[in-house]
Amino acid sequence: MSYTPLTPLSSELIQRLSESTPTETNDQPKIHVSEIASLPIFIYEKIRNFIDYKDEYLLRKNAVKRFLRRSFLLPNFKNYKSEQLALSLIRELILSRYLKNDSVLQSKIKELSPVLEKYYLLLQQTDNNQVKYPKWREAVLGLAAVECDSYLVSPQKRHAYIAFAFNQIKDLIKLPAGEADTETINVQILLNTQRILERADQDILGYYLLVHYYPNWFNLKTTEAANWLSPQLNSVLHNLKFISEQSLGKRVMPTVRKLLIPIVVLQQMLHETDKPLRDLLSDPTKLNEQIKKTYHDFWNKTRKKIRNKGFHAIFYIFITKMVLALLVEFPYEKIFLGQVHYLSLGINLLFPPLLMGLITILIKSPGKQNETRVAEAVSELIYGRDTGFYKIKELKPLKNNFWGKFFYALLYLITIISSFGLVITFLINLNFNILSGGFFILFISLVSFFGLSLRQQARQLRLINEKDTMLAFALDFFSLPVVTFGKWLSTTFDKLNVFVFILDFLFELPFKTLLKLIEQWFQFLREKRDQMY
Repeated sequence: MSYTPLTPLSSELIQRLSESTPTETNDQPKIHVSEIASLPIFIYEKIRNFIDYKDEYLLRKNAVKRFLRRSFLLPNFKNYKSEQLALSLIRELILSRYLKNDSVLQSKIKELSPVLEKYYLLLQQTDNNQVKYPKWREAVLGLAAVECDSYLVSPQKRHAYIAFAFNQIKDLIKLPAGEADTETINVQILLNTQRILERADQDILGYYLLVHYYPNWFNLKTTEAANWLSPQLNSVLHNLKFISEQSLGKRVMPTVRKLLIPIVVLQQMLHETDKPLRDLLSDPTKLNEQIKKTYHDFWNKTRKKIRNKGFHAIFYIFITKMVLALLVEFPYEKIFLGQVHYLSLGINLLFPPLLMGLITILIKSPGKQNETRVAEAVSELIYGRDTGFYKIKELKPLKNNFWGKFFYALLYLITIISSFGLVITFLINLNFNILSGGFFILFISLVSFFGLSLRQQARQLRLINEKDTMLAFALDFFSLPVVTFGKWLSTTFDKLNVFVFILDFLFELPFKTLLKLIEQWFQFLREKRDQMY
C-alpha cells in the first residue's frame, strides 16, 4: 500500500506513539485487590469529586496527593516501610477505580518506593521557619503526587503529543524584538501547551519546571536528593511559581490556544482509533471524513461535559444559597429587621441557578464553517499542505505609555462603577437589605464566572472568530468587573471549602482505613480457602 507522505513532525509523532504502546505482561505478577471494598470507596470518590469538582484529567493525581497528605501526617509514619506505603497507595487507587484491577505490575512497588522515601525525607529535613513559601508542604505533596502518578501510568503518549505540538508552533509566535529571549518565550509556550493538552494545574507545571531547571532532584539518590534540595526549597518553590505565572504566559496564551485546536482534534482522533496509525493517515479523503467524525464526537462530548458542569454549578449554588438563607438571611431579617422579605429571599434563592441554567442552554456549537476550517488545518498539520493556518503570528508590542495606562485604568474604574451601580440600583428598587443584596452580588458574580468558563470550554474548537455586535460589546463591557470578582470569589471559596475539609480530614481516613481492613480480611480468607484444596 502506498502512503501519502507525512510531515517529519507527524512521522515522528506516529513513531513515538507506536513505541509507547505497552508490551504484553501476562506472565508477570500483578497487584490484585478484593472487590468487596471497591464499590463503597468508588462511590465515596464520586461524591467527593462532585463536591470538589476538578477536571477529570486531574482526579487520579489529586487522589494520590490526598493519600500522601494523610500518610505523611500520620504520627507513626516513621514505622512504615516505603514499600508498604507504595503498595498501600496502589491498592487504594485500584479500590477507587483510578487504576484497573490486575493491571499494575508488582515491580511498580520497588520503583515507587524510593520516590515516596525521597519526598518524605525532604519534608522531614526542611525547617518550617526557613521556608516562607505559603503552604509549602502542599506544594511539595503536589510535586510528589505528579512524580508518583508518572510511575503508575506511563506519560509517554502525553509527552509525545506535547513535544509534537510545541515543535509545531514554537517558531510561529513572534514577539517584538527585545521583549523576551527565546528561552523565556519557549518555556511559556511549552507551559501553555501543557495547560491545554494535558489540563495541567500548578502541581503538574511545577513538576515539569523542576525537571527542566533542577535535574539533580531526579539524578541523585534518595538521601542525597533530600539533602540537596532541602536548604534551597524556599527559593526553588518561589522560582517555579514565578516562571509558571509570568505575564508573558498570559500574553501568548490566546495565540497558543488557537494554534493547538487542530492538534487537540488530531489527538482525539488518534486516541480513539483502533486502526494502525499509518493506515489511518494513508488516504487523505478517508482521513478527512474521520476528522469530521472526530470533530462531531468531540463536540458532543464537550457539550455533555458543559451540561454536567452546568448542572453541578446549579446544584452547588442552590444548596449553598439554601444553607445561607436558613442560617444567616432568615434569622438576620427576623431578629434585626423585624420582618422577613420573602421576595428578596426567593430571588436570591432561585435567580442564580436559573441564570446558570440559561447560560448553559444558550451555548451554541461552533458551526459548519468552523468544522471545515478545522479539517483543513488538521490536513495541513499532517501532510504539510498550505491552507494558511500555520503561519507566523506576530504579537503587537506592549504599550508602556503612562497616559495610555492611566486612560485604561480610568475606563475600567468607570466600568466597575457602572456595572455594580446598575446592580445595586436594581436591588434597592426591590427593597433588598444590605445582607441579601450582598449575597445577590456574590452569587451573580460566581454564576457569571462559571458561565464564562463554560463558554470558553465551548470555544475550544472555534477557529473562526465570532462576529462582533453592539449587544455583545455591551454585555462584555458591563459583565467584566462582575466576572473578575466572581473569579476571585471562586478561587477563595475553593481554598475554604468546608465540605472538602470535613471529608478529607474527619471522614476519609477512618472510612478508607476500615474498608481496607475489610478488604484485607476477605483476601486473607480467600488465601486460606485456596490453601485447603
